[in-house]
Amino acid sequence: MITQIFSIIIIIIGSVATYISTKKKEKEDSLFYILFTAGIELINNASGDFLDKIITETAIIMGNNNLSSVTGEFNIWNFAFGIFLVIVAITIKISKKNKLCVLNINGYYKRNVEPYLKSKKTILYDYREREINFVHIYKRMFSIKKDEDSFKCILEQIKEETEAFKNETIELKRGYTGIAPIPFIMYAGTYLNRVEINKYYEFDKIDTNQYYELTNKNNYMYPELKLKTELDKLDTGKKEVVVEISITQKITDQALKQFKANSDICRLEIDNPKDNAIRSVKQLNNYTNIIFTTIEKITHIIPDIRRINIVCSSQSCLALEIGKRSVDSTRIPEIVAYQFESQSNIKYPWGIVINGTDKGKLIKVEEVEESNV
Repeated sequence: MITQIFSIIIIIIGSVATYISTKKKEKEDSLFYILFTAGIELINNASGDFLDKIITETAIIMGNNNLSSVTGEFNIWNFAFGIFLVIVAITIKISKKNKLCVLNINGYYKRNVEPYLKSKKTILYDYREREINFVHIYKRMFSIKKDEDSFKCILEQIKEETEAFKNETIELKRGYTGIAPIPFIMYAGTYLNRVEINKYYEFDKIDTNQYYELTNKNNYMYPELKLKTELDKLDTGKKEVVVEISITQKITDQALKQFKANSDICRLEIDNPKDNAIRSVKQLNNYTNIIFTTIEKITHIIPDIRRINIVCSSQSCLALEIGKRSVDSTRIPEIVAYQFESQSNIKYPWGIVINGTDKGKLIKVEEVEESNV
């Protein structure tokens, strides 16, 4: 009787857990509950009654193979297969923790990271790729017209798919890569606040024409991101400051001339900027911390500052991390991320407000600041 009651309880709990997991579209969890429930049920029914099970299974653990001397009936095959199913279920549950989902944001052209992951024979992760692809709408519409309709379509796609990535990877490892305009990357980062990215992949278009993973080695040597501006000498009469970040290329004074009428310039640079300069996670975190420490210092020097304009020559991983950190509107002012266009007379013709009440607003320099050029 006890055995039958225990079986019913096992089946009910397993069925409910499986149903909930299925509704949430968590296939691995559903399989785990099915196998685990079946395994426990087989173990439960391997011998006649509840007391026999305790005695028999204790005897097995103690090394007594003469089961008939311990209890009358014991189905060794049911017991063994039940143990096997439980082990498989636990293995599935553990392996889920090692699943990797890579967010790939493509804006300039379509490039998938999956072939690179397949080529890594030592990879320990079961992986998949979630791509945010707005290449066509960006190249055929927004980059030409700078129109609100295509702009809003891109922002809506970024928000929807980034939040989906965040929600569906709660129990998974997360990766990131991207080749897209920096303002859109930063905007995507705002929806990943407090989300840990476990692996970063960057594309080396100069030397290898292949992806590489940012190393987690703490002893990796990297160039220091240096503050080149004396913050105490910033013009407190100007309510905007441009934070210029030069990592992959040096941003020139000529490129920044559009800002000089309304903004002072704060420079953060590495010596000898070059492509793919960021190679380690520690380096990425260090650069992000330096940027926001500098922004906070600026707000102390200019307490009523209205806006921080970010012009950034860097890899997309840094843009994403800046976006992630920009949501704290209580400590930092409005931030606008600008896009560089070398063929434009105005080198930073548009930007996106990435925090505050106007988050997602398109800033077009041709319309609002052309007279300052």
